[in-house]
Amino acid sequence: AARNQSWAGRQCCQHAQYPICRSTCALAASRRDLAGTCRVSDEPEFYNCLDHKEASEKCCNSIHNDTCRSICRDLFANPSKQSTIRPWHGCNLQRPKCLNELLTTETAENPKQDLHCCREAPNPKCLDTCRRTLLTAVIMSEILDTLEQDCGNVTTNSPFWSCFMRSVPATSQRLPLDIGKMACCSRAVSSTCQDLCWRAFQSDWAVASQELDSVCLASSAEGELRTCLEEAEEPCELGCSDLSFCSNFNDRPTTLFRTCSARSDLTAKSEVIDWSRGATIHGLGFPFQIDPSCPAETLKAAVCYLQLRPCHPETHETRLCRNDCIDLLTNCVDWSQLAGAQSAISFCSRLSPPRPDMPCISLKPYINPTLPEKGKIITPCKDSPCGKYKVCTLEHNSGESLYKCLPGCYLGEMSGLLVPHGSWVQIPREDKVRCLKICQCTAKGLEKCRTLNCLPPMLSMPSCFIQNRGIADRAKFYLDCKPCHCYDGEITCSRKPCGDMRVPALPCDCPAHYVPVCGRSGVTAASSCIAKCTGLTPEDFEFGRCSSKDPCKGNPCGPGEKCIKRARVCLAPIYKPCKQYECVPIKCGYEKENIQLQRPVCDKDRREHYTVCDLIRSGGVLGYWGPCLKGCSLRGPVCGINGEVYPSECAAWAENVIVDYFGPCVAVGKAGEGCGSAVKCPEIQEGCIGVIPPGACCRICGAAARLFYSRKQ
Repeated sequence: AARNQSWAGRQCCQHAQYPICRSTCALAASRRDLAGTCRVSDEPEFYNCLDHKEASEKCCNSIHNDTCRSICRDLFANPSKQSTIRPWHGCNLQRPKCLNELLTTETAENPKQDLHCCREAPNPKCLDTCRRTLLTAVIMSEILDTLEQDCGNVTTNSPFWSCFMRSVPATSQRLPLDIGKMACCSRAVSSTCQDLCWRAFQSDWAVASQELDSVCLASSAEGELRTCLEEAEEPCELGCSDLSFCSNFNDRPTTLFRTCSARSDLTAKSEVIDWSRGATIHGLGFPFQIDPSCPAETLKAAVCYLQLRPCHPETHETRLCRNDCIDLLTNCVDWSQLAGAQSAISFCSRLSPPRPDMPCISLKPYINPTLPEKGKIITPCKDSPCGKYKVCTLEHNSGESLYKCLPGCYLGEMSGLLVPHGSWVQIPREDKVRCLKICQCTAKGLEKCRTLNCLPPMLSMPSCFIQNRGIADRAKFYLDCKPCHCYDGEITCSRKPCGDMRVPALPCDCPAHYVPVCGRSGVTAASSCIAKCTGLTPEDFEFGRCSSKDPCKGNPCGPGEKCIKRARVCLAPIYKPCKQYECVPIKCGYEKENIQLQRPVCDKDRREHYTVCDLIRSGGVLGYWGPCLKGCSLRGPVCGINGEVYPSECAAWAENVIVDYFGPCVAVGKAGEGCGSAVKCPEIQEGCIGVIPPGACCRICGAAARLFYSRKQ
C-alpha cells in the first residue's frame, strides 16, 4: 500500500460502499487493479470520485510550476470556492483550458445526500424527477434546471426547495436507498430478478430499476415480487369515500384499495373523456382504442378500476377475473384497429389469473351504484393524518383522540416507510448481500444494530431438509398428514392430530382436561400434555397458572428497590426463567435508564399515574400496566381467550387479551366446539356470527390471524 501512495484514486477509497472494494482500493496502483472487485453499478459515488481525480491529474499535470499545479488541484477539488482559493498571481499563463471549462460548471458535492428532500415534492412527476436526477446528475446547474422544469421555480417558502437550502444530513448513518423495498427482493423467483432488485434499492436505482421493470416486474412469474413492491410503495387501505366521478366505488368500508384519492378520481374522469374520443390506450401490454358501442357505465367502471386499484384481501393483487376481462375486451375494444389474429381470450390469459379458483377482482359490483352500508368502520390513520416524518398509531380507549402521532425513522433516502421511535427493524447489511441486521429507531436514526442470519443464496435451492429431501423456501407440504411450511430454513407444522380434520380435537390428541401449568416462557398451558406438545419438557413447566405465581416472593430485587409484578412472555428460549417482575428504585425519579418504567400505569382505584415511580410515591396499588382504559369492567376475575386468569376485564385488555368469560378459567375448548355447558358465555352482539379462538370456550366478534416467528433469530 505504501508503494502505491502516488495513485490519485487513493483519496476516493473512503467513498467505496462495500468493504471488499475499500480494501482493494487501499492496495491498488491504478483503476485496472479494481477490476472484478469494484463494480461501477454498485459503487457509483466511488467511480464518480475516481473520474474526477483522474481528470484532475490529466488537467493539472501539464502545469510545470509546483505552486500553480497545487492551486489547479485545489480548484478541481472544490470549484465552487474559486473566489476563496489563493489567487493565481503569475500562474495565469499556465492556466489550462480544461480548468477554465471546469470553473464554468459547478459540481455538486454529493447529490444523493439530498434524496430525503424528494419526499417534499409537490406532485408525483416532481418526485420521480427529483429521485432520478439526484441519482444520476453531478453538475449543479443541470440538477437545478431539471428540477425547476417539473417542480416549479425556486422559492424560499416552498418546503421542497427549503429542504435543499438546509445542509443537515437526513440520517445518522448511510442506509440503502429503500430498505422497505429491499425486503421484497427475497420474494423474487429467479436469481436474476433477486439480484436486480437488490441492486436497485441498495444503491444503483438509476440503472438497475429500469432493467428490473422490463425484465422482472413485467413477467407473470414474478407476481409476488411485484405485489410486495407495490405494497411498500402504496399499501392497500380500507374503503373509498368522497369520490365524485367514481362514485360507484364509494361506501365500501371493507374493500381494500391501493390508490383511492381525489387525484385518482380526477384522472379517471379525464381518461374516460380521452378514451371516448378515440385516444390510443397504452399500459395493458398492447395499444388499443375503445369501440363506440362500449356501454358508458362499463367503460367508466373499468377506468376507475384501473385508477383506484381495488386489492384482493388474500393476495393484495389487482387482477381482473378472467370472465370479466373477456367480457370487457370483447365489448369495449375496437378490434378492427388491431393487426393480426388477436382475441380477448389471448390477451386475458396474460392479464388475468390462469385458473378460475385463483383470487381475482370482479368488475361487475362497480358497474352499478353502491348500496349504503348499515354500519360504519372508522380508520383513523387513513390518509396519513400525521403528515411527514411522523407515524400514526391507534390510540385505544382514549376519549380525546383516536390516534397519536409518533416521531419515526425513514427506511432509506427513497423510502416512504416510517417506523416509530423505539421499534426494531430488519435492514440489509452493507458487507454481505442477502445478510441482515436488526437496528433500533432512535432520535438519531437507526442505531444499536445487531447481526442476524443470512438468507439462503437462491430461492430455487432447497432451504429446508427432511432426511435427504430438500424443500424450497416458502413451500407448503404435508408431513405425517400434518400441514407444514418451510421458511428461511425452518419447518413449522400444525400440531393438530391426523384423522378427520372436521372432528374437533386438541393438539397432539390431548384430553380436554383443564389442569393448567406455567411454562418457563411465561405462557399458561391448559395441561401438561399440551405443554409437552409445544416442545416443553417436564423441567420447563410447573403446575398452576402463571398468574397464580408470586414472582416477588423472596424479594428478588436489591436493597432500595421495590418488586412490582409484571407478566411477560419470552419468545427466545435463552431466557431461563422469563422474568415476571420489575425492580423499581423506591426513590426513583424521571431518569430514562429503564425505558420500561417510563410509561403510565393504572392503580386499582382507576387512577392513572404518569410512571410506576409516581404510583410508588402515591402509595397506590398497581391495577395494570398502561393507561387507565375506558369501556371495560373492573369486576373480576375473568378468563382470557389464552386460558390465563386476570383480575379484571380492564387488566386483560391492558395485555391485549380478549375476555373469554367472567370468572376463573375452568375448561379448555376444542376448535370450533367450545366448552359446552362447562361455562356460561357472555352474549355476543346482534348480527355477529363469531369465532371460537383455539382453546377458548366462547364465541367472539372479530377476525383472527396466526403469526409465526423465527426461533433461530
